[in-house]
Amino acid sequence: MKQMMFISLFVFSVGLLNAQEFNEYRGIDGLVLNIPDSQTNSTDSIAGYVKSHFDGELNKIRAIYVWVTTNLKYDKDSSNIINSEINPGARITVALRRRKGVCENFAAIFNDICLKTGLTSVVINGYTKQGGAVDKTGHSWCAVSTNKNWYLCDPTWDAGNSMYSKYFMIQPIEFIESHMPYDPLWQLLNYPITHEQFYTGRIFNKTGIPYFNFSDSVTAYSQMDSLHKLQSTALRIQNYGLHNPRVKDNYNYIKMNIEMINQDKDLNLYNSSVADLNEVTAILNNFIEYRNKQFTPEKTDEELQALLDGVDKKIDSSLKKLDEVDKSKATLTLGTDEIRNRLNVLLEKIKDQKVFLDRYLTTAKNDRKSLFY
Repeated sequence: MKQMMFISLFVFSVGLLNAQEFNEYRGIDGLVLNIPDSQTNSTDSIAGYVKSHFDGELNKIRAIYVWVTTNLKYDKDSSNIINSEINPGARITVALRRRKGVCENFAAIFNDICLKTGLTSVVINGYTKQGGAVDKTGHSWCAVSTNKNWYLCDPTWDAGNSMYSKYFMIQPIEFIESHMPYDPLWQLLNYPITHEQFYTGRIFNKTGIPYFNFSDSVTAYSQMDSLHKLQSTALRIQNYGLHNPRVKDNYNYIKMNIEMINQDKDLNLYNSSVADLNEVTAILNNFIEYRNKQFTPEKTDEELQALLDGVDKKIDSSLKKLDEVDKSKATLTLGTDEIRNRLNVLLEKIKDQKVFLDRYLTTAKNDRKSLFY
């Protein structure tokens, strides 16, 4: 009898909380659900509506959350249809057009609208636990910041709940009971739990866990470029342990993206070096052609001097770009020997032409013509 009474009280308290939430946000929910269809074709237009109709960060977050959870339908078949696209933007545009998707799409759309509304939001990847059992697949959700505090939202798990939101603006210490990020930074806890604790449910045992200033770490992370963000994430995941296949797959995916960025960086440096080589080669050829014409039509000494000014510095800059390529952290690297040799040969030719030009400019004008023979 006592047990039944406890269950009844628990159900009543949950119902009371949901009713409070419904009353608190009823005006916001109703207004955002009345957005004209013509303004829901892109995250830009939805964000524009939110900005013009709602004041305050929390009200905007609520409006975006309710719109996403009400208007998007969970469809597991969308995983292959949408998320196999090469362009990550398709996770948003295609899912928004079809009005259906999986967790990646829910999180991406919610996050994108938040960002375009001027809010601070991040997509988090990890794995979850339901009914005491750890799910076999990965999951995506979001973290949002308001009034310098971080909260967690899972629009996928609230999909279809137009009246009540169980996973809206949840405190990190509560959210960690069911959601485990791959990157421990996004537990948003000063004492992040281990994978083993998440599996066993012993999440409140802080024994042996060092203090972690996640707030400062998130601030530092937000100021990094994309490469350093990936590198810091990979290091944290690695140090925390590749506990299960999902963590390993995510770690390998991040490492692959780091490799791709490094390769793109190398390729850009290499191509820039080649462009410098071609530019200096053209300058040298034009100078030699002009010299073969005995510097006619005539130019002033200052104009002649300017013809080769800066080319040796450009070659030096080009060689330094190749040095950066040689120091690359990419697994697959570009060979620089051929371009480096051509640049060095070009540099010697430039020096020869500069010697002639200096001699020409220091020779009496009446005697200059003899230098061409």
